[in-house]
Amino acid sequence: MQAELIYNPYSGQVIVRHELDDVVALLSRCGWSVSLRETRKPSEATELARNAVNRGAKVVIAAGGDGTVSEVANGLLNTEVALGVLPVGTTNSWALQMGIPALNPMLPGTTVFKLIAGLEERIEHPLPANYYRKVLLEAAQVVIEGHTVVVDVGEISGRYFLMWAGIGLDAAIIKSISSKEKRALGSWAYVFNAIELGYRYSSTDVWLKLDGEVVKTSTPLIVVSNIQLYGGVMAIGAKACVNDAKLDVCVFKGDGFFTFVQHAMNVLSLRHLRDPNIEYYQCSEIVVESACSLPVHMDGDPFTKTPVAIRTIPSSLKVIVPKTVPGNLFSPSTCYSRL
Repeated sequence: MQAELIYNPYSGQVIVRHELDDVVALLSRCGWSVSLRETRKPSEATELARNAVNRGAKVVIAAGGDGTVSEVANGLLNTEVALGVLPVGTTNSWALQMGIPALNPMLPGTTVFKLIAGLEERIEHPLPANYYRKVLLEAAQVVIEGHTVVVDVGEISGRYFLMWAGIGLDAAIIKSISSKEKRALGSWAYVFNAIELGYRYSSTDVWLKLDGEVVKTSTPLIVVSNIQLYGGVMAIGAKACVNDAKLDVCVFKGDGFFTFVQHAMNVLSLRHLRDPNIEYYQCSEIVVESACSLPVHMDGDPFTKTPVAIRTIPSSLKVIVPKTVPGNLFSPSTCYSRL
């Protein structure tokens, strides 16, 4: 099996080259021919993925966080090359959603495991007990033994997202976080900045055109989901299916920090679909216009501002998933196959 592994050394909180060397060795023992390539600048992973396709790779493995996975997916769209994932980023939402072994970003022990991995790099010698390495080797085993399936992606202005697009508050939070904060605090950087911005971020009048039907509302936050989990922990897109040719739109209404906290608690307890201050839609295309310009992110990377047109591109990306995946994440007619 010819494969290329694209690694973003700026993703996550530590450099994990020791672990990736072990992954390449495991794949090689299983008969894979693997080339390891590192990114050096933003969006380079997309270019490297396209080059891998042109060189005849059958699998391209994204080693990074949500942004790296998204960039690699952009380079593989509408090809026969499958996307594999090694979760070495800050949140690893795609891996957590699909059941690929990954460290939960919100667990306190995650920081300890990443500190051990970072210590390995400084002493340039692998430590005998590294749980982070164990998780990545298990994720590599999914690439070797898993199934392939074709999924939808979302599109905005010629760029594609695999997981979600956020409009308003969450995009403002993402834009406010520096690389230094992400490396120092991991996923908690999002929490701290959300608390700060949640106090002063207010609603804006918006007009949504959902498959042609216009809805007017006022909101500080809209999340357009292709998967169910947001940030690896919150099932905002609770009804989302990755191959139903639709996007799930969650509109949060109300102002103030305590409203923001209430929404978060309702999402965490899966009560948000019954909340009258949350509107939930499913559509294949959505146009968002707003009284004031709102920031927009795609898969955790700042991208543009409103107005935006978002649509789904059905059955456009081949991905590798574990043998067992969440049952409600795929349509009943989904066809799984081996590499």
